[in-house]
Amino acid sequence: MIARLALLCILLLGLAASPARAVCSGASLDQEFREADVVVRARLVSEIRVWDDEPSAAFRARWGESGHVILYRLAVLEAFKGRPGPRIIFFQEVNSGRFDLDIDKDYFLFLNFIRPYPGRPAAARGAMYVRHACGQSRLWSEVLPRDLAALRRLSSQH
Repeated sequence: MIARLALLCILLLGLAASPARAVCSGASLDQEFREADVVVRARLVSEIRVWDDEPSAAFRARWGESGHVILYRLAVLEAFKGRPGPRIIFFQEVNSGRFDLDIDKDYFLFLNFIRPYPGRPAAARGAMYVRHACGQSRLWSEVLPRDLAALRRLSSQH
């Protein structure tokens, strides 16, 4: 009995010492394309970190100007699925599951519209989010020729 308990403790310690890993979708390009509302090549043009839509001066004095959500404004360079228009507002919370973007870089993004629900910040209204932070979305420069060919095929069928 003591040997089993010792083994269990060793296993649990091993799990606790393991580095954290993001839970990834494992979805193929075809699957993410089908499940996304919009698929685009887009360039990040601005980033705004906000706490709330209308933070008071007292709130800003206590917590500062940077916030727990980010609103990215993206210029659409090419749409492969959906009709996003020339600009997209991309919303995400600042947490370990976010999809980081850099200003003036082009991205290949699989996006969904944010559905309203209680507790969602008002800043998210009308915005989109990336389907999976470690899915098929990535820098445009990392898109392989075979993926681009598959994307063009899927786009022509849609």
